[in-house]
Amino acid sequence: MRISFVSQYYYPEPFSNAAIVNALKERGSQVEVLTAVPNYPTGRFYDGYSNRNKRHDTFEGVDINRVYTRPRGQGALALIVNYLTFMFAGSWFARFGKLKAPDVVFSSQPSPVLSGIPALVLGWRFKVPVVFWVQDIWPESATFTLGLKSPIIVRPLMWLSGWIYRRADLLLVQSQAFPPMLTRFGIPEDRIRVFPNTAPDSFKPLGMQDATQQGSLVPQDGFRIMFAGNIGESQDFDTIIETARILKDGVKVQWVIIGSGRDMDRVRNRVREEGVEELFHFLGRHPEEDMPKFFAHADALLVSLKDTPIFALTVPYKVQCYMACAKPIIASLSGEGARIIQTAGAGITAPASQPQVLADQIKTLIEKPREDRVRMAENGRAYFEQHYSAALVYDNLYVWLKEMVEKG
Repeated sequence: MRISFVSQYYYPEPFSNAAIVNALKERGSQVEVLTAVPNYPTGRFYDGYSNRNKRHDTFEGVDINRVYTRPRGQGALALIVNYLTFMFAGSWFARFGKLKAPDVVFSSQPSPVLSGIPALVLGWRFKVPVVFWVQDIWPESATFTLGLKSPIIVRPLMWLSGWIYRRADLLLVQSQAFPPMLTRFGIPEDRIRVFPNTAPDSFKPLGMQDATQQGSLVPQDGFRIMFAGNIGESQDFDTIIETARILKDGVKVQWVIIGSGRDMDRVRNRVREEGVEELFHFLGRHPEEDMPKFFAHADALLVSLKDTPIFALTVPYKVQCYMACAKPIIASLSGEGARIIQTAGAGITAPASQPQVLADQIKTLIEKPREDRVRMAENGRAYFEQHYSAALVYDNLYVWLKEMVEKG
């Protein structure tokens, strides 16, 4: 197959999109990418990239076309401009840019849903099927992220979201809880399939002896809880910080935070204000391929999302990554993500945004015999291999794309 891969986010940004493209290549496909200039999650262009540099690039043998981009910056207005810029610039390039004719268009869609419009333009231009992978449901994702409440804005967004979703030939969703959010737009269930996240092949259990360099950055005393990923409003660091404050006089917990994001400065200030600065260790951003080496030095891995209905449908990408590395998971989640961790027996869960419950659960985990925590880790790895292995997930994707090509 010849595939046009469209997403606002691509390498070197920390998404699985490059891994998906490589998996499709390994299965015999030719893939060309349409994306933006990388600026997630910091809101600034990555070093070496700009609207003048590396606009046409290659990575691991894949041609990448990067359209004019306004960085995410800080604040809701800058994010809106970022979203709109990719919609317009991406659509223009999809219509008039120098691109190879594909057999199918595949659009990976974290927010915004507007990023689907360039994919639809590309499908219209070459008269080929368009497949969306929906990871954030709109308009709910926008109303939370951007703080939108006025019906004057929300109602048109609802209409626009439905209009975009209905024009895809096939909709893939990242969890079993998503389909009702699409069928409400009049989309038949037989046009929706579950395509979950997986983890890179490098994500596997490692011993501390395999990662001595990373170990030098991680505290070696106390119970080490590690968080890796974006530090934004969605990740609900207020709950994490309050949990640390509750626990600080009872058990020695070291909170190791790997990553960066739009909420970083505020989080650091809040940590100081709550008097838990000595317990938090901010290690900054590191390459994704180094994460298993850091995880080797953790006693448990933390995932959290705010208490909102839309996040209750979501299984964060880090859940699969944590499971693959065979570490107990501490989850401050409601809904589908918590259900999967409970079903797998892979860790402990607390409802989202409830720090006292989370603190109690962490105490319980720490007090468990070591063999119980080892069993949780093994359960997570086994569940990953059964439900989320890269071979299984990407084989399904390839088959579904091939079906769409054959249908024409």
